[in-house]
Amino acid sequence: MKRTESFNHIGLEGEKRRQTFLGQRLNHFGLTLIVMGVCFPLYYLGLFGSVDGPLNPAHLGVLLAGKGIMKMHILAVFTSLLIVALIWNWVYNWVSLLTGSRLTCTKKTDNKGSVCGASVSRRKVVHKKTNRTIPQYVCEYGHKQSEAHFHPVRKGTVSYSLMGLSFAFCVVILLS
Repeated sequence: MKRTESFNHIGLEGEKRRQTFLGQRLNHFGLTLIVMGVCFPLYYLGLFGSVDGPLNPAHLGVLLAGKGIMKMHILAVFTSLLIVALIWNWVYNWVSLLTGSRLTCTKKTDNKGSVCGASVSRRKVVHKKTNRTIPQYVCEYGHKQSEAHFHPVRKGTVSYSLMGLSFAFCVVILLS
């Protein structure tokens, strides 16, 4: 049985949920409360430098120096985080493409040009005329195609934030 609607559940951005003004304000207020709930204990532990506590930057510096951790060690950690934040999705997409995951069927199902879009599995078959092994993609509805559409993973807010913070910390460490 063939379906005419598109099966776009893999990696495609669907229509985003629309919220009312009041719903958006409540979500933002909730996020503000969560951030405050995290920051207040850190403030009273001295992380921001205005209160004397175990996480005060001066105490942390003395503690890390006592354990033999130098500025270059911390620079190496933040440089590694920067590199990971920069290339993680390239590596993930490359591995996904090699293993044949995140692929969908490209068979047109009607005259309007809509595509089947079901997930496919990759098989190796021998071409009858050339006797060469070629990939064949078969979807769950039985469509057999010589190609499939790959849905790459894109970087998100967390990756860009981690990349920016790591870069900023690397610059601060190099300038200090």
